[in-house]
Amino acid sequence: MAKFSSLVLVAVLASLSSAIAASWNVNDINLSVTAKNGAKKADHKLEYPYAVEDLKADNSDILKFSFKVENKERPHQAMVVFQSQDEFQDEIMVAAAVKPSGKGRFEINFAKADPKFRYNTRKFSMTFLVGGSKVEEPFKYALGHIEVQGPSANPAVRPSRVAYEALDEIHHQFRADQKLINRAVSGLFSLLVLAPFAALFLLWSQLGIKFEPLKAMAQRPLELVAGLVFFSSLAAIEFVFYSYWTHVTLFPVLQYLGVLSLVALVSGRSVLSSVQTRRLQRTQASSKKDL
Repeated sequence: MAKFSSLVLVAVLASLSSAIAASWNVNDINLSVTAKNGAKKADHKLEYPYAVEDLKADNSDILKFSFKVENKERPHQAMVVFQSQDEFQDEIMVAAAVKPSGKGRFEINFAKADPKFRYNTRKFSMTFLVGGSKVEEPFKYALGHIEVQGPSANPAVRPSRVAYEALDEIHHQFRADQKLINRAVSGLFSLLVLAPFAALFLLWSQLGIKFEPLKAMAQRPLELVAGLVFFSSLAAIEFVFYSYWTHVTLFPVLQYLGVLSLVALVSGRSVLSSVQTRRLQRTQASSKKDL
């Protein structure tokens, strides 16, 4: 049984390695040059590894290239790379669309193609490449050379070379710290803000206000606790606003306010309900006295 399992494993690995190591099988490679009026200037049926020589084309001609991939796997990339045979070594990649049947083709109209074809009369090498994920070795075929005649009038202008050199050093200028108001001025305005509250408490003391609700709440511990919680939550909310103005960021402030607002809502509802109950009781008592 162990020997049978080993044989199965070896067979599976061998099939996988053979599938991955398979090479591309490309046939029916055709390369032609057609004039603007439709006349064929050159027509070559290529077989690997033979290359075409002395292929020439005018700047208005059309180059046609076709092939067929015999593999079941569809290639991810199929292209011809044109490389200029001069000091610039320009590269132009022209991709071919491959159909599910394996047939692929493209056309190049030199009058509308990449401007590198129209700088001057230039000679290019042509390399055909086919590749995919399921085939380890790509198909590489040196098709030969083609000489493309530059236009006699208004040739394409080669862009000037980009010179990479060091620029002037950048000196970052950070904004100076914000200057705060003088403490004496700040204290003066703080006193002006607190002055109305001092005047309010002074007037309350002159009017002889009696804090009867506090006395009533003292007689009922639950109402007293609710009142203390309510006013404490209001004070805590004010402290959160102060902290946000001084040092705390927004998101912690929102979290604190969410909790304190809920506490203030519940305790405030209880306090207001008790106040309303006492008012109704006093109203009913006064109406009975009048009767």
